[in-house]
Amino acid sequence: MGRRRVRDLIDFIEDRQIDLVIDVGANVGQFGESLREGGYRGRIVSFEPIEAAFEALSKKAAADSKWEAHHCGLGATKGEAAIHVSELTVFSSILSLTSVASLHDSRIAVERTETIKIETLDDLTAGMTGNILLKIDTQGYEKQVIEGGQQLIARVQGILMELPIIHVYEGEWQFHEAAKFMSDAGFVPAQIQPVNYHGLDNVSLVDVDCLFRPRGRVDGPQDVER
Repeated sequence: MGRRRVRDLIDFIEDRQIDLVIDVGANVGQFGESLREGGYRGRIVSFEPIEAAFEALSKKAAADSKWEAHHCGLGATKGEAAIHVSELTVFSSILSLTSVASLHDSRIAVERTETIKIETLDDLTAGMTGNILLKIDTQGYEKQVIEGGQQLIARVQGILMELPIIHVYEGEWQFHEAAKFMSDAGFVPAQIQPVNYHGLDNVSLVDVDCLFRPRGRVDGPQDVER
């Protein structure tokens, strides 16, 4: 008997007929590019607060009629924040680094800070419709993004987040805390994929991509209406 094929994000997108992906923490557009390479042809709306990363992102989005880019961060409330910009900008975060962060990857070292504008998901997505996938990759700031998007998450088909196994940012939630928070919000894990392995222990994960779906009939007596 042959091995079963592992399902991935593109399978989920096709199964749920996703036609709008909201990409929070887009950096230079790597996630959007991976969607296009996987065959997704629907709309992408990306958000990125770091100036240099946004410039690269906006060029890619400008060449794609179904991809738009917005220069801001997202959080629980509107305002401003200081973001710590790492040597490798994908590691940049509003949160400070822990003492073990550099053991994972030396390029996580902070080079500078930038003052960024913070908006909320609900304010910026109020008029957006369709079968929505929300992706959040904000280096420990995912909970705050969701707190500012309560109206949006009530109508999404899935939420993809990068969640920590080893903490490299001060104050970020633990994996089990994120799972509990999402369960309380009516979501269960649909897929979990490795992201980074530790630089000093390359068989141990630092973080994972966890794709959550709304809890439904297949989950038995804990069904919630959505």
